Amino acid sequence: MKVSHLNLSLMRIMRTSVQTTTLVLLISSCQAQEPEMVGGITGKAYNYSQESFAFVKINGKTVSTALRKAKIGGVQGGGGMCCIVLPLGVKTVDVTLDPSKGEAVTVKAPVEKWWPDMANSAVVHILPGRKVVVEIKTAYTWPRRDLMEARIKELGLKKEEEYDGIYTDGPNERTDGVK
Repeated sequence: MKVSHLNLSLMRIMRTSVQTTTLVLLISSCQAQEPEMVGGITGKAYNYSQESFAFVKINGKTVSTALRKAKIGGVQGGGGMCCIVLPLGVKTVDVTLDPSKGEAVTVKAPVEKWWPDMANSAVVHILPGRKVVVEIKTAYTWPRRDLMEARIKELGLKKEEEYDGIYTDGPNERTDGVK
């Protein structure tokens, strides 16, 4: 059987077309997908540290202003500002601490798990020594006794004050068995 030049050219074009299509599909399936974003989150901050902060920001968005310094064992803040947007399930965020005096510093802060289904608040906990923890909450965004106590113990600090306001004693935990 004799193959014409036209048939040979068509077979080469078809082979090239199949290879190109395969390559495009492979590349597109490997590309990172945009994360699902959650908007309308109110930012709040609690300051347990001995520094005052003019501004506190999450990923460049202001979540609190004019946080007074706290005595060791105390806490200041709790006001909220709307609205920030975060990728669903984010594990770390950049928190900028802009002190009343001195240069601002940006800290890569862990975001505690889990993310509630109806998340509406991102709470920044500023602990002594500029340690920062962020938690995502649905409601009742109170200061965290467990974070403050652990940090005081870790740094070997002596309490100057017993905060007598409302506290929570730990992070949210799921009760439905989902990990």
